[in-house]
Amino acid sequence: MDVMPRLRYLLARRMGPFGIVLTAWDIWRRLPPKQRKRILDATRKHGPRMAAQARNRRRK
Repeated sequence: MDVMPRLRYLLARRMGPFGIVLTAWDIWRRLPPKQRKRILDATRKHGPRMAAQARNRRRK
């Protein structure tokens, strides 16, 4: 199983907004269910704080 060429493809994709979404989706579907759950739990816990920080930085 040759992982590196696929990883290079994912990272080399054009990094516009649509490219970032496609890359995130490709990575997400390759994650095992336990890792997906951990990411969702961390997002629920830390997401609101991170969004508030981004909003405050944007205002400055």
